[in-house]
Amino acid sequence: MSQFDILEAFKKELWDLENHWYLFLDLYGHKHKERRREVLFPSHPLLFDIVKLRLHDHVLLIISRLLDPEKTCGKHNLSLKTLITTYKPFSLEVSEIIDRTQSDISANFTKIKTHRNKRISHNDLTNKLNFDLPTIPIKEIELIIDSLELVFNTISIDKGNRSHEFFPRNLDDNYKAGHLLDILEAGRKALGLDVR
Repeated sequence: MSQFDILEAFKKELWDLENHWYLFLDLYGHKHKERRREVLFPSHPLLFDIVKLRLHDHVLLIISRLLDPEKTCGKHNLSLKTLITTYKPFSLEVSEIIDRTQSDISANFTKIKTHRNKRISHNDLTNKLNFDLPTIPIKEIELIIDSLELVFNTISIDKGNRSHEFFPRNLDDNYKAGHLLDILEAGRKALGLDVR
């Protein structure tokens, strides 16, 4: 496996992470909060609650996997530590950026790791009985995603003189949450269901 293979595989994970995060924010962020209450949840509350939970869990799981150690049970992981080790050594400037960014990640990763270990990866009995998981603010998740992308791009620029953008931008309206809400709203009106 070459350095390039690891960089490309990591890039694909970041794409997957950003796509799921974009969907989560677009559907469940503040932008469509009122319409979501009026249209999305009344249309099928169980479905849209499950979609919200699964998107959130998937984002946290990808982040957690990318922050795994280099090896688990003797097998290599596709992780930030693997990426960094694969491309070492770095210039002093690049090393400082990577070290600072890893410190930012460490300072904000505890709640995500707890969530992964107690809710996603294991059926933690205490959590199931007491629902004791900490709330993870959107800003903490975004900080870690931005930090992962910063390290990736710092290495990519340093070693290959190439930068990547991961967050979906300039999407056609058909790919946005507002489009889905319009369709659901029109459907509810056509069926004579309550739409405020």
